[in-house]
Amino acid sequence: MEDHPTQNVNETKVEMELEKEAETEQEAVQKADTDSSAEEHSKETIIDIPCNSNSQSSSYDTDCSTASSTCCTRQGEHIYMQRDPVPDTHHLPEAEDLGLLKYEHRKHWPWFILVISIIEIAIFAYDRYTMPAQNFGLPVPIPSDSVLVYRPDRRLQVWRFFSYMFLHANWFHLGFNIVIQLFFGIPLEVMHGTARIGIIYMAGVFAGSLGTSVVDSEVFLVGASGGVYALLAAHLANITLNYAHMKSASTQLGSVVIFVSCDLGYALYTQYFDGGAFVKGPQVSYIAHLTGALAGLTIGFLVLKNFGHREYEQLIWWLALGVYCAFTVFAIVFNLINTVTAQLMEEQGEVITQHLLHDLGVS
Repeated sequence: MEDHPTQNVNETKVEMELEKEAETEQEAVQKADTDSSAEEHSKETIIDIPCNSNSQSSSYDTDCSTASSTCCTRQGEHIYMQRDPVPDTHHLPEAEDLGLLKYEHRKHWPWFILVISIIEIAIFAYDRYTMPAQNFGLPVPIPSDSVLVYRPDRRLQVWRFFSYMFLHANWFHLGFNIVIQLFFGIPLEVMHGTARIGIIYMAGVFAGSLGTSVVDSEVFLVGASGGVYALLAAHLANITLNYAHMKSASTQLGSVVIFVSCDLGYALYTQYFDGGAFVKGPQVSYIAHLTGALAGLTIGFLVLKNFGHREYEQLIWWLALGVYCAFTVFAIVFNLINTVTAQLMEEQGEVITQHLLHDLGVS
């Protein structure tokens, strides 16, 4: 009779342990359901990790051997605690790259072309107003002692290699240059910026006077045609670099070819077939046009934006740099040697003249 209470107590303990195990299993099932619903929302993949079915452990064993999930097992039951997957950002553009892309494709106000055109018109109008009255189409008598005109006998006054662009022979000369540089220069400056177009324009002006000083060493030079042709040639460089990224590349190329063809035809006509109709007009320095275009093409390859970055374009860049540097260095050295030689000959000529006058007895 005394064994009954002990038996009842043991049965009660067994029942309590069974209830605890049941509650634990129920919590595990609820947790697994919760994980399943979370996985459906996040669309993650569960990796089934095999567990030892012979495990008799009454506690949960944790296996952290995988990077994607952690598995807890109890007597063959699988319970997964899913980790958040690491997003793949390898193919996503970074914020800095997007900012740089927007910066490269931004539009610019064409300040340089507008300002340089206004200055050229203002200087020509001032010269026209201060000179004696003439017919509209006749050339303006620009004084040879002007501080702006390029003179081969004053090569050491370096600013003349640039300042001649502000002077023009007549209204047709001025209007022609202004219209062309506005028509071809504004689209380039809107795309590539003021600094780049300013460099190309000034390089063309400088190359025009340098080329003239080498080939036509006795010619006085006025006009901005060197800079204008530099802009035309820069369009060819821009089309070469960014043809695939331009909407109207063929149209721009065609307009440049048509203009250059018309200008060349006009030059041949006035040179060989005109019969003297333009004798009173100023002679056109096509050497300045040609060398200005060469500078615009080479400098265009060097400074214009390149949105494609193809492999062979690096070779073009170095080739353009070499051509421009070779031409510029040769022209500068030629001018220095020619200037020094002329000065020495002038000094020696004065000495020889004085000796002759002394020998003749003329004081």
